[in-house]
Amino acid sequence: MITLSIVLFIGGLFRFIFAIIWFILLIITLMDLFKSNFPLNTKLLWLIVILLAPVLGCLAYLFWGKHQSTI
Repeated sequence: MITLSIVLFIGGLFRFIFAIIWFILLIITLMDLFKSNFPLNTKLLWLIVILLAPVLGCLAYLFWGKHQSTI
């Protein structure tokens, strides 16, 4: 029989694992952003997107923004 404490433990464990994955994704994204050759205003724009929408912003930068051409 599954008790409430087991359900809460599993939920907390999933939340902890998600937080670790998000933190690693954030660090990788920010390191790549600051090493890029983008102009300062583009870097600031991406930084705002990443900080306002943490998971979606990181994924958007890694899949789309990272491959933008620098003019």
